Amino acid sequence: MIVRLLSYLTNFGDPFLTVPLAGAVMLWLAATRSWRALITWVVCFSAGAGLVAASHFAYAAWGLEVPALNMTAVSGHTMLASAVYPTTFALCASMARTRTAVYAYVFGLVFALAIGLSRLLMGFHTPAEVVTGWLLGTLIAAITCRPALSLRARAGVLSIGREARRDSTAFAALALALIVVCHGKILPVSAWIDDNASRLSQQWSKVPLDDSH
Repeated sequence: MIVRLLSYLTNFGDPFLTVPLAGAVMLWLAATRSWRALITWVVCFSAGAGLVAASHFAYAAWGLEVPALNMTAVSGHTMLASAVYPTTFALCASMARTRTAVYAYVFGLVFALAIGLSRLLMGFHTPAEVVTGWLLGTLIAAITCRPALSLRARAGVLSIGREARRDSTAFAALALALIVVCHGKILPVSAWIDDNASRLSQQWSKVPLDDSH
């Protein structure tokens, strides 16, 4: 029962769900002409995902790790969740009072932390890997949502970007639809990285031998 519950929770952080949600955030920021927030989101999210992929690749290919912290690779589920859910919930509450919107944002962070804990309890990651992923994702969400959470929010309304105060019902409906459709499905990114990293490392290890002939 507990394992099933943890599995249900951890699936909220799978790339099959979080990446489409990240795309929905991007589309909504573009639709509301929140260009600064859009650029920030695309750049920071891409950099975070790239860093996670690089850490997995480096460990799978060359065994690079931080033994003192028992850390091999950044938790991708945790990073994606802590970047996507606070930003998504903040956008969904963009027409609410500032306090309500901030609560939505914080709830996203707590929800992402719960996903990270599920990864830890299921044995997929160590505490250092989960904490690193959560901090990285939180940083991405904070940089993107910083204008929204500033004290300069006008008339008690949260605003991510100058024009993002439009009715976010359509965005909330899209986000909910993606969660319903995509939750429970798995995108084997880690397996793909491990497989290709192993092949690449084997090819590189053969290069000196081929040159010696």
